[in-house]
Amino acid sequence: MSDTKRKLAAIVFTDIVGFTKLSSKNEPAALALLEKQRNLLKPLVEKNNGEWLKEIGDGLLLSFGTTRDAVDCAIEIQHLTKDIESLDLRIGIHQGEVVFQGSDVVGDDVNIASRIEPFAANGGIAISGRVNSSLERDPDFETKYVGTPNLKGVDQEVKVYCITSHELPETNRSDVTAKLDSKGFQWNLKNSIGIAASTIGLFLIVNFMFLRIGIADESEVPSIAILPLENKGAEEDEFYAYGISTDLISDVASAGLIRVASLKEIEELKDLNFKEKAKRLLVRYVAQGSIWKRDNIFQLSMELYDTKDEKVLWSERWQKDWAEIPQVRDLLSDNILNILRVDHDSSNPVHVSNPEAYEYYLKAKHKYEKLKNVDDLEIVRGLLNKAIEIDDDLIVAKNLIGNTYSSTGDGDKAMSYYTAALKKAEKLGDDKGLAGSFHNIADYYSDEGELDTAKLYLEKALDLYMALNDKDGMGNVYISFATHYWQKKDLETAVEYDKKSLKLYEELGDLKGVAINLVGIGIYFSDVKKDNYEAFNYYQRAQNIFEDNGYKTQIPYSLQNMASTEINLGRFESALSNYGKLAKLYEELGYGEKRVHSIFDMKAYVMSITGDHEGASAIYENGLELYEKLDNKEGILYSLNNLGISSYLNEDYEMALEYLERANELSRGMESPGHALTTELYLKLCYQHFGQKIDLENIQNILKETENIGYKTNFYLYQLFGNKMYLESAYDKIQDRTKQMRDEFKQKFMDYPIPNKIIKEYGRVVS
Repeated sequence: MSDTKRKLAAIVFTDIVGFTKLSSKNEPAALALLEKQRNLLKPLVEKNNGEWLKEIGDGLLLSFGTTRDAVDCAIEIQHLTKDIESLDLRIGIHQGEVVFQGSDVVGDDVNIASRIEPFAANGGIAISGRVNSSLERDPDFETKYVGTPNLKGVDQEVKVYCITSHELPETNRSDVTAKLDSKGFQWNLKNSIGIAASTIGLFLIVNFMFLRIGIADESEVPSIAILPLENKGAEEDEFYAYGISTDLISDVASAGLIRVASLKEIEELKDLNFKEKAKRLLVRYVAQGSIWKRDNIFQLSMELYDTKDEKVLWSERWQKDWAEIPQVRDLLSDNILNILRVDHDSSNPVHVSNPEAYEYYLKAKHKYEKLKNVDDLEIVRGLLNKAIEIDDDLIVAKNLIGNTYSSTGDGDKAMSYYTAALKKAEKLGDDKGLAGSFHNIADYYSDEGELDTAKLYLEKALDLYMALNDKDGMGNVYISFATHYWQKKDLETAVEYDKKSLKLYEELGDLKGVAINLVGIGIYFSDVKKDNYEAFNYYQRAQNIFEDNGYKTQIPYSLQNMASTEINLGRFESALSNYGKLAKLYEELGYGEKRVHSIFDMKAYVMSITGDHEGASAIYENGLELYEKLDNKEGILYSLNNLGISSYLNEDYEMALEYLERANELSRGMESPGHALTTELYLKLCYQHFGQKIDLENIQNILKETENIGYKTNFYLYQLFGNKMYLESAYDKIQDRTKQMRDEFKQKFMDYPIPNKIIKEYGRVVS
């Protein structure tokens, strides 16, 4: 038929609870109820971009272009009808390919929506596994697994969930137990074979299950591994194969309703054949091909293989000029998505770059992913600038060069490129480029401490990615939301975003995304749960992923947190080693002097704990020179204070006095109670040493404004005031500090000079 068309849609089926009984008792009331339902609900459906397909008795069949529109509408319906007498609804929602015939809609996926509706509570909403996968991306939604029923007239396995957030009632499993398969499988195979053949039937079932291990279930979204194109040309042409492969993976993944394995994960399995790769990656489909450059002509081939049915679904070969390769790439992604019946929007206009500019961009992208040092970074920037000079509309190049500056701490330079990319994306109507630019700008404002502005841009980015159904984009934004709430000290919310993102990246097979989220969860265990061992395990897992897969620019995320956690666990030697590695890495990546020295400052802090005051002083002296060159008053004050303290602890009282008096002069007019306390405290101790008269009023006033005083400061306050309250506090803080240390590290810490002094003095005075 000419008016028949297939498309991906979210189908909503509603049913009035108790309507049959009402109709038999009072038909006029039943008819009036249907009219009331129609008048109330039609405006809601239109408001949420839905289509009122038909009324089936007391039930409604509705269609929506997106899952989110369908769910939002269903929630509004339940809230609106909650207090209306006799209008108690159950709602089922499923998403899939349906057939539209004029104003009607048919197909298996329509049946699923109607079959899962009975699994909703009165006033509740039941959803299929596909819909649940979509909601998992959004932290506002909570769902609960109900079961995997044997649905009448439905051949595929369908997992059923209910929405438990938004004040919706949860499905009571005892109410639907009879409708559920007790073991989560469809046993109708046994029935079709016959009871007498139960032994044979069991054998068939077991083997059927075995054959499907590692293959994506048909009831879930399609899953594919796009293997890197094999470069059959010269070694220096490798970037063509790498760049086109990564772009193709990105193109297919951004369709949203498909699970695409990451390139890094695929590369980890390079020694396996493609069928084994599919099993390990939990995907059903594999795309593989090759590219061969001869002069300016490219031979490119690709085939799509179904590992379940063991057949080639599609194969094609091209011989094209380089200028035509972008069009071939687009054709490749469209063919893959069409064959896998993934509904995707090809209407969003995407800029087709100048071939020469695109070549420079691919070279830069390949170099950036394989980054070795700061010299490589300059090469990347040079290539990207050439690309932009040739094609000023190349948004991806502008965002990427912005990222190179952001990674080295030059936020203002990065922002100039992000803003330029944003303007071009708006001009060209490139929603994906626009979303990426919004996200980059959000991260800039986050780094600058302008958190409210950052959140606004994150919300803009998330809205676009969700509209595009770009899972990778959403996962990245969730990471940034986690960082945002971490900066806001709302770590409970932060970790929820980390978990959402982690689940999404595990589904996508994106190891980098997985590792970044592992760090976020580690921070939660460290700062909220105070479980440093568990935190360290998360950091270590992330570190292994970053190192094993060559994610050099991401290593600082895990390594710095590992080092700080090692301090809490008493592993000071390991912490020193990791801070050394981190400083070297910062230098290699071209981070600014200030950022590099901040790591050396942490190293000096650990040295001071272990009693290496000379080593710490050498670092603080270098820091003082740097901060004076940068005219950074906070840095100068920090260095002077620490030089004074190190000198005092090293019993060089004259030098200590010189540094501390300079710090005292500088701190006047600066609001820094922590610095003021240490400066004043050690100054008084120096004066005391030289037999000078001491006025303690000022230090007492500073103490009133200072919180979280450490064990070392408490101990020297005790020495200054002679009040054993400070000694007891110093002793208690040492005990707290060693709670999570294993015996060997605990004893080592207790033997360091200052902890040892505190313990001995406590035993002498208090015990």
